Amino acid sequence: MAAAGGVRMKAGAHAFQRRGPWMTLVGLALLMILALAVRALGFEYVFVGDEVVFPPADAQYHLRRAYYTFVNFPAVLLFDPYINYPGGAPVPWPPLFDFLLGGFARLLADDPRGFETVAAWSGPVCALVTLVPIYAAGRLLGSRGAGLAAALCYAVLPVSVTFSRVGNPDHHAAVAMLGAWLLLACLGLGNASVSNSRVRSWGVLLALAQFGLLLTWHGSLLYLAIANALLLATSIAGGGRRGLLAQAGAALACGLALVPVVILSPSPLGGMFSSIALSWLHVLATLAVALVAAGLWASEAKRGEMPRARRLVIVVCGALVLGGVGLVVPEIREGLRPAFQFLSQTDQVGAITGEQNALFGLAPGKHGTDPVRAWGWFAYTIPFAPWLVLWLWASPGPARRSWAALGILGGWTLFFAALTLDQRRYGNDFGPAFSVLFGLAALNLVGRWRRDAAWGIRGRLLRASAVCALLFAFLWPVGVGLYAPRAQASWAALEPDAVPGLGASRSVASTLARFMADVRRATPDTGGYLLPGTEPEYGILAHANLGHALQYGARRATATDPFWWYIGPENWEASFSFLAAQEEAEALAWASILRGRYVLTHAEEEMRSVAGQLHHHDGSVQPGRTALGRFRLVVEAPRGGRSLGEIFRPRVGESVPYKLFEIVSGAGIRVTTAPGERVDLSLELRSNRGRRFTYRASARANDRGEALLRVPYATDPSARLSEPSFTRPRGLYRIETRDRVAALGVSESDVLEGGEIRLDLR
Repeated sequence: MAAAGGVRMKAGAHAFQRRGPWMTLVGLALLMILALAVRALGFEYVFVGDEVVFPPADAQYHLRRAYYTFVNFPAVLLFDPYINYPGGAPVPWPPLFDFLLGGFARLLADDPRGFETVAAWSGPVCALVTLVPIYAAGRLLGSRGAGLAAALCYAVLPVSVTFSRVGNPDHHAAVAMLGAWLLLACLGLGNASVSNSRVRSWGVLLALAQFGLLLTWHGSLLYLAIANALLLATSIAGGGRRGLLAQAGAALACGLALVPVVILSPSPLGGMFSSIALSWLHVLATLAVALVAAGLWASEAKRGEMPRARRLVIVVCGALVLGGVGLVVPEIREGLRPAFQFLSQTDQVGAITGEQNALFGLAPGKHGTDPVRAWGWFAYTIPFAPWLVLWLWASPGPARRSWAALGILGGWTLFFAALTLDQRRYGNDFGPAFSVLFGLAALNLVGRWRRDAAWGIRGRLLRASAVCALLFAFLWPVGVGLYAPRAQASWAALEPDAVPGLGASRSVASTLARFMADVRRATPDTGGYLLPGTEPEYGILAHANLGHALQYGARRATATDPFWWYIGPENWEASFSFLAAQEEAEALAWASILRGRYVLTHAEEEMRSVAGQLHHHDGSVQPGRTALGRFRLVVEAPRGGRSLGEIFRPRVGESVPYKLFEIVSGAGIRVTTAPGERVDLSLELRSNRGRRFTYRASARANDRGEALLRVPYATDPSARLSEPSFTRPRGLYRIETRDRVAALGVSESDVLEGGEIRLDLR
């Protein structure tokens, strides 16, 4: 009986092995559905009525650039006159992500709405593809179960969901995807170089992953540095000349493929060897890796297998020589400076960018968002995660047999865990490796319960259930506090008669998107948005955080945007000087330098600034401050909408989040009255949103009995701005002194040309 039972168990085990690949495919497909469903939560905030709403900042510029390719395929926008206006600037991002987004949209869509729909789902699609290398990495180091557990972790990991959710067409999701493929290539090549098997295939994947990363994110030198350092360390520790040759060939191929891209691109921001844009620095870095790896390979080929100490000396000396030569060149040193400033948060960006805060708010003067919201209870395991590799190596199982690949995973995890603790934005890059580590550790932990063949299919299901329970225990606060409420709201939004709620229609993104549409309708078209070589006729002055939204949603040029000061320090300084100006003459001088015709203000403007007086008081006279006579309100966002600043500082009560003012010459009204007499002026107006307000100004007559007031609004009913979609007057100007009152009309031509009107109130 025992023997028969043993035969039955062995047959069952073989049957399971035969079904294994198919069951794996089914499992991976189910995990992709789960990943898509989690990233689709909150879709009602993206697809609002007939609009597709996108978050502000980087995603908006990806849309701007991808839409350019969508319309002009296969053209790529490399120099954009709509950024750093006036003057324009080379686009600092490499073009691959935007080009592919525009190209796929052209295949799948026929109009702007279709383009935006495709763009909205780009992040989830990248996440689904990322599951493949994560599963393969877990399978390589452990088993199919470990691979599926790793993919499950990534499918629901909050930090990864955030960067790849629906409606967020940013490059971060693509970077994580390519980073996962690069990690897989390193694990495969590191393991294969020890056994000298399948080296060529892993080398090809290494080259493709590195090339894809460099064409997607200029910061990919971080990936290349850790990947190639770990591969060299593996070769030093375990030998394997074929692995070195594959690494050198991959780096050489990548560097040579970059050469035509760099040549055909405009001069990068930061110089020829810039670290903040794709440049010759990236070419030199890949060629340097090729030289070091090839040098070690040639030494071994000539002298035979060398001791580890000698291999280490060759690699270190080669790296020091090449690095020293590079640092001797002043242009290379200057090109590297912004990268070190960015990583150390000593530039102007780190101090004001939330995603660069330390994960636990440990950076001086900084307070990050709750790390549990991004990681669940996993947040507190990040400092210890790299050391799990030692536990896996000490444990019996497949992972121990892959010591080289396991060492690479440990080094990779240590590197990105440190970056994540310093800047929480790198959690997106850490996600794939963390998921692989979770899959291996979880299977190793629950697998200790039973290891014999009697485990069977039922046992495997129990083990899978234990892994799921462990994962969801760590993610419990996110599931209860974030995923469950979003799921309820999204499920309700699927009802046939569901209408967008106030949360969706008044969200930060929706408020901004609708106002950008108003700005586009209310301002004259500018040339060159979809045609190269044409400079726009004017720009819109606004805070940098609103720049990309203006460039895509309103299709208008701006002096500053979330590219920050990198794209143009002069325009950056001039723009913020304009926003900080407290006198009208100073603000107008900066506006002239920046060729700004319009000003966009928001609810968080400084009260004492010209921008603050415009937004909070519509430019009217205030105690101790004269009225602003050269700025007129054109359109405003509806009261109750949420401004961008509310992401960081929620406001109490309802107010107007955004206003757009036009800079005009202003009509001069010269009033003759008694010397020293005070003259008060008022005009009733109605905004495009129906808000009624009064523009007020006052002046005191000089010794000759003349008082000059400059006003920005026309009362001419034939003027374009008398239409209901613009702010319009509700009558004539009321001008009064102590004894006299008069009504006065002002023409649009006088406002635009600075004409003067005389009025005698003696």
